[in-house]
Amino acid sequence: MGERAATSIVLEADASQVAHARRFVRRTLTDADPAVLDDIQLIVSELFTNAVEHGSADSVEVVLAVSGGIVSVTVDSRGPTPGVGPASEWAVADPEALNGRGLGIVRQLADELVVERNGDEFLVTARLETRLGADA
Repeated sequence: MGERAATSIVLEADASQVAHARRFVRRTLTDADPAVLDDIQLIVSELFTNAVEHGSADSVEVVLAVSGGIVSVTVDSRGPTPGVGPASEWAVADPEALNGRGLGIVRQLADELVVERNGDEFLVTARLETRLGADA
C-alpha cells in the first residue's frame, strides 16, 4: 500500500465526540494491524479529551496521515490550551491520582511527539512506526 494524503475530521469540542474521533481512525486506517489500530485510537482519545478539557475552542480537528510506514496523528485544539507542558515532561500519573494519565500514555505509545503552539492553536502530533504505507 502506498502513501496517503492527510485526511481530517473537525468535531465539536465536547467529550461526547471522542467516540466519533475513534470511529474516524477505524474508518481511515482499515488496513492497520489491530494492535496498532488500538494504540492509535487510544492516542486520539487521550489527545482529543485533553483538547476538550483544557482548550477553549468550539471544535477540535483530528488529522491522520500515512507516509513511509509512519502514521501521524495530529490533534488541533483550535484554541489556546494553557498549562500543557512540553512532551518531554509528560509522564503517567500516580496510580492513585484521579486524572493526569493521558499524556503519559500517549508519550509511551508514540515513537515521536511534537507539540506546537501556532498563534492561538495548540497542536499535538504523535507519530507511530508501522508497516502502513511502507513499500513492501
